Amino acid sequence: MILMKDTPQILTKIVSTKEGEIKALYQTYDIENLKKEVAPSPLSFYDKLASAQGKIFITEFKRKSPSAGWINKDVAIEKQLQQYRDLGTNAVSVLTDHFYFGGTYDDLEKASAFLQDTDICILNKEFVIDEIQIYLARKFGAHIILLIAAILETEQFIHLKNVAELLGMGVIAEVHNLEEYQKIETATCKVLGINNRNLNNFKTAINNCNYIANNINHTGYIIAESGMASALDLAITGKHAKGFLIGTSLMQQDLNLPNKETKSYFFKACGIREAAHLKENLADLMGVNFSPISKRKVDFKILNKVQIRRNMVPVFYQNAEAEILEILEKYNFEYVQLYANDVSFEFVQQLKKRVILAIRWQGLEALKLVERYAPFVDLFILDAPKPGGGKQIESPVPKDFPYPFLLAGGINIDNAKAVLKYDNCIGIDVASGIEKDGVVDLRKSLALSRFFSELVY
Repeated sequence: MILMKDTPQILTKIVSTKEGEIKALYQTYDIENLKKEVAPSPLSFYDKLASAQGKIFITEFKRKSPSAGWINKDVAIEKQLQQYRDLGTNAVSVLTDHFYFGGTYDDLEKASAFLQDTDICILNKEFVIDEIQIYLARKFGAHIILLIAAILETEQFIHLKNVAELLGMGVIAEVHNLEEYQKIETATCKVLGINNRNLNNFKTAINNCNYIANNINHTGYIIAESGMASALDLAITGKHAKGFLIGTSLMQQDLNLPNKETKSYFFKACGIREAAHLKENLADLMGVNFSPISKRKVDFKILNKVQIRRNMVPVFYQNAEAEILEILEKYNFEYVQLYANDVSFEFVQQLKKRVILAIRWQGLEALKLVERYAPFVDLFILDAPKPGGGKQIESPVPKDFPYPFLLAGGINIDNAKAVLKYDNCIGIDVASGIEKDGVVDLRKSLALSRFFSELVY
């Protein structure tokens, strides 16, 4: 087996463990008997995708992971799958790797028995490096397998894909970067899974899905993997993805699937700094400013009195990187907003938060900067050259700006329809436009919130 030169260390460890497990499998099962015993899949994943109305969900049963540790150790698989059925899942992913993910073939067999009278396909999520794993996946009820490009040679990948498809099974080809895709491009895979999680450092950046899709010539189905937990996430990854694989958030008992068909724009209210306002859901995202030069900088005494919620976004501009890390260590923010070139590129690459990256737009030259950061961030904001000044962007933004973004810079209720000019604008970021005499005006904020909840793209 040939691993790529930059194969993540965790994958190297998993493959090494898996090679030992496969030796044990060959001692337990006779491969020739397996080939005779297993029946072709009664459900076609490819047909299911072809007939799907709108986008699909693959919900995952995963007890633990190397990055999160134990997620939900003792839940009965039947209970979890019933909840997924109630949510309207299209397919279910079941981990069978035991050492790193706490899964077993017993879980797969139980899932198959529980779902046998439904049209819900089952994905065996496994690190497949040998055909015996495919026969066992089918034996215990799987209709789909995952093939990870990073751990397979091209010829090996094609062989395993052919074995699965001869059994009537669907194949999801997983890649994390362009090099991995180029490795399997000749396999002409019908379904491409783009993993937004970097297994070198476990950083998740959901715009990675769009970056890869923009830079390949894949005509098949794309499924976004890792990091989706909200309607905003789906709006970002849904630019190219027709399906979403969601696991950790559901296993943590956040048993809500984000609205996969949402078309409304998103509203980020920035400069929220009063305790009463921070306790309210004024917008989809609420920016909390920590910039030392901003008139909207939040008072730490006020921040210490409120609960940090998922939609709060700390905004940093001209802060030292050490100060940013100190604040993120103290407060449990899920997101962070940074400005390109205000911190180092390496800092953005390594930061294990959901990164919203603001670009001070001064013309098309900024597109080079956008492309450099695109695989490492979750969402872009296009702002005026002087952030927080209440001035609109003067240099034209391309109608076909390549990635989902929020429009900032002097936005208010009177000019908010500017979002309609752009193919990939999914919302706005407003500070001065929700203020009166320098103070956040709830009426202005609520008016914008209502306006954008009714405006669809």
